[in-house]
Amino acid sequence: MPYFTNFPKVLLPSFSDNRTSSFDYVETTNIFKRGKIRDDIFGSLTAFKKFVIEGDDRPDNVANTLYGSPDLDWIVLLSNNIINVRDEWPMNGYDFKRYLDNKYGGPENLNNIHHYETIERRNSENVVIQSAGLECDANHTFTYSEKGLNYTETGCVSVSNLEYEEKKNDEKRQIFALLPQYISVIKEDMRAILTYTDSSQFVNRKLKKGDNLRIASPR
Repeated sequence: MPYFTNFPKVLLPSFSDNRTSSFDYVETTNIFKRGKIRDDIFGSLTAFKKFVIEGDDRPDNVANTLYGSPDLDWIVLLSNNIINVRDEWPMNGYDFKRYLDNKYGGPENLNNIHHYETIERRNSENVVIQSAGLECDANHTFTYSEKGLNYTETGCVSVSNLEYEEKKNDEKRQIFALLPQYISVIKEDMRAILTYTDSSQFVNRKLKKGDNLRIASPR
């Protein structure tokens, strides 16, 4: 089931030069209508499994791997509440390289320090006294007490521009995959959601009519 198959239509005023009157309409797909996974499924940990996006896989590749059909890419996106694929899906190799070049001005700047982060430290009893991955200053130190004595230690590491961007991109690879047994339920829900209810613009459950304000078409 391709994503837009069950989307309703809307009649909008025509601004075509070939229109015969100000009451001419054109029928188009209402892309502003949006379905969702029902709350009882979306909030259930047992309905999903963790999945890692490999390499340059797109949503349709992932859908084909998970469900045997690239047309179910919309299930992958809805399962992770992804609206803007360009920003919320991991970049492929080519786009990632272009992004780095545009942001940092070339490969010669990729090894420059972006920021510093803490590294994990444990005391003699193996208790974590400093967590890893917290942004800090280059001269960061921390103090802790053990057996009545106070200790001050350094504990940070530099993160390059490339390491920072790779980590951000790789974090997007961790997604949730809806289990296949729920697919039929979601399809039926989508068919029900993507219909119109009675209103002043109602034509039928799959079609409504927008207002024609009799505005002259732009020349």
